[in-house]
Order: sequence, then C-alpha cells, then structure tokens
Amino acid sequence: MATLLLDPDLVAEIRRIGYATGREDLHAAFVRRLEVSLAGFGAAFSDCVARGDTASAVRAAHTLKGSCRQLGAQALGELFSEIERTAKAGDHAAAMRTFDASAGLIAESIEALKRA
Repeated sequence: MATLLLDPDLVAEIRRIGYATGREDLHAAFVRRLEVSLAGFGAAFSDCVARGDTASAVRAAHTLKGSCRQLGAQALGELFSEIERTAKAGDHAAAMRTFDASAGLIAESIEALKRA
C-alpha cells in the first residue's frame, strides 16, 4: 500500500492545538521550521559524514523522520526512515542519493502542508 502524502488527522490535531492555545499560526510555524530543516539537511548530513561523525548523520535523518511524521507528512517520514536505515547500514552515499532524488516529493509535501 502506498504511503499517504499527508495524514489529515494529524494536521487537524495540530491546528486544533493551535486554536486552543491561541496560536493560530502554530501549524504554519512548524511547517516553516520543517522547511528550513529540510533545506539544510543535505549539507548537514554531508558535513557529518565528511567529519567521520556518522552517528550525527544518522541522528539528523532520524530527527527529520520524526518531525515529518509528527506534522503529518507521512511520505516524507518514510523517506527519512529509508535515509536513516541506509545511513545506519553505512552506505552514506546511497542515503544522500536517496535524499537528492526526492526533491520533488519534498517540494510536493511542503506545498501540501502549507495548503492543509
């Protein structure tokens, strides 16, 4: 079964929390933060690998996996799960290729989150 691009229930829950706490912009703020994290991932991951800090490279993928899933960006969560698995296996070049090949999915997911 294909992974959903977004989980509308999670998006709705974040919006409900925002309204309940007087932070109507909460969802948008989280999406902006995710967008910044995604934009910096490639350089940060490569830098960690170049320094020999493979644990931090894996942690960067793990962190984005969780952030994406918490915001309801299920397909992105699966993408970073795969990147994390590949990095844990020691194939950092393949992990980076997976990330680089996913620019379309990343852009589509961010746009969907912004519209949600």
